[in-house]
Amino acid sequence: MIHLHHIGIAVQEPEALARVLALLGYSKTQVEDVPEQGVRTHFIPLGQGGGSQASQIELLEVLDPAGTVARFLESRGPGVHHLSFEVARGQLEGLCATLREAGIRLIYDAPKPGAHGMRVNFIHPRSAGGVLLEVMEKGAG
Repeated sequence: MIHLHHIGIAVQEPEALARVLALLGYSKTQVEDVPEQGVRTHFIPLGQGGGSQASQIELLEVLDPAGTVARFLESRGPGVHHLSFEVARGQLEGLCATLREAGIRLIYDAPKPGAHGMRVNFIHPRSAGGVLLEVMEKGAG
């Protein structure tokens, strides 16, 4: 089963958006640096009670000024960066193979580490109507 895990939003001022979302009843639960991606992530659950299947908003704060999120902000400004879909543990490689067989271009040859111990890959926007999509699974452990 695949579900929408989060919507990644590139921001220049994460606390400004987090403050407004908190006033709407959605509070930040976790902040994590992801050096491999050059960002600091701020997660805000959207579901009732923040259960494990609740979709989230992920605010992407730039740590690496030469990284992809920094380039995104420079060219497009703040806004939706990607949609992220989670698959069950052990299914990511199979999904990536299926996507490649269907002619879908992936960003990485193999999944890489992401926030919360996840393993991630991205579907290139040219294969998805101009939208960056992330596919991910929980890592071992």
